[in-house]
Amino acid sequence: MTEYRIDDLAREAGTTTRNVRVYQESGLLPRPQRRGRVAIYTDRHLRQLQAIIRLLSEGFTVKHILKFLTGLQRGEALVEVLDLADLGELVTAPWSSPISQTMTREQLEARLGRLDAAMLRRLATSGVIEATDTDNVYRVADTHQIDDFATLISRGMPLSVMLKTVTAVDKKLDEAAGLLTRSGHAEVVRQRGPGWLPATDDELGWAADLVDAMRRVARRSAHASLDRAFDAAVRAELREYRQAGKENDADPERNV
Repeated sequence: MTEYRIDDLAREAGTTTRNVRVYQESGLLPRPQRRGRVAIYTDRHLRQLQAIIRLLSEGFTVKHILKFLTGLQRGEALVEVLDLADLGELVTAPWSSPISQTMTREQLEARLGRLDAAMLRRLATSGVIEATDTDNVYRVADTHQIDDFATLISRGMPLSVMLKTVTAVDKKLDEAAGLLTRSGHAEVVRQRGPGWLPATDDELGWAADLVDAMRRVARRSAHASLDRAFDAAVRAELREYRQAGKENDADPERNV
């Protein structure tokens, strides 16, 4: 696999390092690997960068930012929003850059415990795994999630409970993402007017910067809010637990 620094990547794709950074910040190009202070790009980055440049030459950037914002507001799939069903790798690559790999059922069970047919279906429905053309071999969407599940399982938490909790949390996060997206759309309209579309590199850079800033603020805010809410919930649960213990000690009949 060929590796590139940002200057080499831009030169190979026939663009500039500034454009590479803009596409990266807008979420179209995955983040590079890091080796100390050096950013390392791969052939995958080059392929996606070349696809982006091809779209630019076809006028795609004139409309994709607003389509993205309004499409997410309506709850459309990303491929539908961008009208790029034939460029699957480009538009379906997750923004969070999870590590995906195939795992056999035996490998999954070594991490998660015994998995019957019903649990495998639940994992697939939750998007944790995806069946492949080979029996008992699955595509794992994010190996970090498997590691996290395994950590909690090692502490005695059932996988079924985790999946139920993750599903409920995902639903809340979807609602939060929708709220943030509507806020971003409203800000574009407020600053540029209804129906505005970026028509120049500077306007595209402004729109990409707005989207990226929203993502950074939302990510940090959500992390901080979740930490605060989790701490408060733990304290509340502990108070209830202690109160229940006191009531139990005060009622001798409960101890019979």
